[in-house]
Amino acid sequence: MLKIILVAFLAFLVQYSFKVLLTLDVHKRTYNHRPGPCRKIEGVVNGSEDITISYEKNLAFITSGIVFLHSDSSKTENNGEMFVYDLSQRSYKAERIPVKNLEDSEFLPHGISHWVLKDETVRLFVVVHSKDFKHSIVILDYDEKKRVLNHVRTIKDDKFVRPNDVLATGENSFFVSNDGGYHSNLGNILEIATGFHKGSLVHYDGKNSHYLLENTATNGIILSNDKKTLYVSFIYEETIGVFDWNVAKQEIREVSKIETLTACDNFHVDEDDNLWSACHPVLKDVAKHLGNHKNKDLHSPTQVLRFKFSADRKSAEIVEVFSDEGRFTSAGAVATSFDNGKQMLIGTVFRDVTHCDINISLDF
Repeated sequence: MLKIILVAFLAFLVQYSFKVLLTLDVHKRTYNHRPGPCRKIEGVVNGSEDITISYEKNLAFITSGIVFLHSDSSKTENNGEMFVYDLSQRSYKAERIPVKNLEDSEFLPHGISHWVLKDETVRLFVVVHSKDFKHSIVILDYDEKKRVLNHVRTIKDDKFVRPNDVLATGENSFFVSNDGGYHSNLGNILEIATGFHKGSLVHYDGKNSHYLLENTATNGIILSNDKKTLYVSFIYEETIGVFDWNVAKQEIREVSKIETLTACDNFHVDEDDNLWSACHPVLKDVAKHLGNHKNKDLHSPTQVLRFKFSADRKSAEIVEVFSDEGRFTSAGAVATSFDNGKQMLIGTVFRDVTHCDINISLDF
């Protein structure tokens, strides 16, 4: 009996060790290639974790200064900032835009989304952490003439446990992805190592919140252009979930899961309804980088993928648009295309923004 127990335990250890090695991508290596000339945007230096593009205004809004898994505010060195980048000009300079009526210590932005109001004002929805890692969703209206962001509302909720991304569904409603449940590095490591995640997907209707998914780890979230299909990144599973979104019932139904074999972060949907994502192909490297991002010698590879889904949304043609070992673009977190797919921005978790021309065909 003891022998059987020992054999079973050994088999479990082997299986578990193999799973951890796969999760950390210890077997992977990244090679460099670009779709055309790429250069850095001036102005953004402390991260560009998420970007949302208003095609109506030809503007990209960029979050900078993320804080992650800190409970001691004295250890938070970054300042939260918001930037706007004019896509109609090749200035290669992002402009910092002031946020009115919010304290700097309470504004460290993470994920971002937008909604265009009836009067054509761009309303931003931003995941915000405080320096002691408390969370909220902040709604800001962009004053195009004064070039400032006016604070509209701050929403706090018990279900916003560890928010990563936000996705607007109306003037005051949105999805929130929670990428975990613990607020310490040790707790986060245990979640990843054991696979028992405490994250979730939440929808807030303007007054109340409710869970759509629980006990998982969700990251990037976005809707298709017709607002009927929801894409969710399950970053540690290295899959993308495809769901029907029933706005009337505020329910989702799984259509498919696409295996990516890479940890996709935030999402963007282009004019042709293709899904774009910047991904972390080697998780062990991104873990080192995020743990000590001030060390310029620590790099994390970046991979940009474009997904063209089949009509039934159960499969996708995946094209690798960009790949870098991390020395040029480290820990890419979002990729947004514009100019009818001829140009692209790549945001990073803790560093700068890359602007690339796309001089190759992505359709085969």
